[in-house]
Amino acid sequence: MTLKTTDDAYCSTTEAARLLGLSVGTVQTMVEDGRLTAWKTGGGHRRIAMASVQQLLQAQQGNARLPASDALSVYVVEDDSTLLVTYEKMLQRFGVPMHIKLFDNGLDALLQLGQQAPHLLILDLEIPFLDGFEMLKRIRGFAGEKPAHILVVSGLAGSELSQHPALSGVAVQPKPLPPEFLHGYIVALQQAYLPQHA
Repeated sequence: MTLKTTDDAYCSTTEAARLLGLSVGTVQTMVEDGRLTAWKTGGGHRRIAMASVQQLLQAQQGNARLPASDALSVYVVEDDSTLLVTYEKMLQRFGVPMHIKLFDNGLDALLQLGQQAPHLLILDLEIPFLDGFEMLKRIRGFAGEKPAHILVVSGLAGSELSQHPALSGVAVQPKPLPPEFLHGYIVALQQAYLPQHA
């Protein structure tokens, strides 16, 4: 296990498992055999580097199709206008070059996705006109580029989510999304797609 001295871009074992769509036990094994970079805090809690999670996500999802660029493209789909503004302010505070587009319904977001695929799509499931589940199904059917990464953020119960086929292989986080988690995720994307700014 590799020792790391900074802790500004990390996640827990449970969060890494959720992002990668794997069991906690599998993630622990990947840490032990060196496939994930991790360290332990003074209290004995394991922290996993988001950069190493990002590398595995790229391998899983075949995300080499989006080249390095000057700014990350991030789409946020959320029907709660207050939360939408919160996401925008949170993303802007991270200091990473970004083009942020906000959508309050699934239909407008899907139309935009058909024109340009972002590096990251942050998606609520309970949205008007076209819900998040249907959006995910349609995105899978796209012939062209798809979002490089999809982060579903939902207030639905875990039992409702775990059974849904549309969420297979998609990173799911409960609401509200912790700012430190999103920051770590964005930093990992920055390292992957904006190496000149990392």
